[in-house]
Amino acid sequence: MGYIKKLMGQGETVVFLTRQHWIGLLNRIFSSVFTFLVFLAVGVVAGLVPTASPVLGFIVLATLALPLYDIVVAVLSGSRGRELIGRIWVSVLIVLFILGLGIALISSAFVPGTNAIVGAIFLLIAVVPLAQAIKIFLDWYNEQYIITNYRVMSVKGVINKHVSDSALEKVNDVVLAQSAIGRMMGYGNVEIITGSDIGANLFYRIAHPVRFKTEMLNQKGELVRRKPERPAPVAEVAAPATAEEQSAAQDIPALIQELDDLRQKGLLTEEEFQAKKAELLKRL
Repeated sequence: MGYIKKLMGQGETVVFLTRQHWIGLLNRIFSSVFTFLVFLAVGVVAGLVPTASPVLGFIVLATLALPLYDIVVAVLSGSRGRELIGRIWVSVLIVLFILGLGIALISSAFVPGTNAIVGAIFLLIAVVPLAQAIKIFLDWYNEQYIITNYRVMSVKGVINKHVSDSALEKVNDVVLAQSAIGRMMGYGNVEIITGSDIGANLFYRIAHPVRFKTEMLNQKGELVRRKPERPAPVAEVAAPATAEEQSAAQDIPALIQELDDLRQKGLLTEEEFQAKKAELLKRL
């Protein structure tokens, strides 16, 4: 919370904080953890049981399916150029390691004394997916979605931080999407539609999405109630109204209601609504 406290303005406090659900973490980290466990197990067995090396070699080669799957998914998702390289370079390295070490395991059965070296190499290589898994976990832990009494924020990054926020008064609509499994396990997607040029923010598979939406709407309502009403200047106090002015004044509440309907539909921003409302109130 230390970094988040630095982002708070005067009188601003954190009301609710959540992260992506652990299902999202599992989806991102499974490949790295599984690869680490495979390398660890193979390294230990290869070093202690030489006769098992050929069998382990074929098992290791079978695990090529996992990194190859990650590469195929990245290509089919439409990634190209640097983005594609950034997504698959770890998987490509894993493929090369698996090929080399699988062949080394099979051949070690025919070269006495090499099984201990091959086992040590496997244990050393296991550090790579382990480090990747730790990085994924830290990225997930530091990806936070926050509601304060003034705005909604997303904070990402371990060392290099990326912060985006929207003022609660600019939030026009909130869309919550939950599948049946999401309702049972407590996760869902929350899309925040604002009146700014950015348009919308999508928070994917966050934990406690219903509470997140409810708290945001509650804080927006509190923010509107906290705004002080501006008193009319003395110089603008009107003389007794004529019959015509009184008739026009009676229509003003209806006009304000129509403007409020347009604001609720997202056709007017909060600032535009307040400005037009002030103009109409001056006619009273």
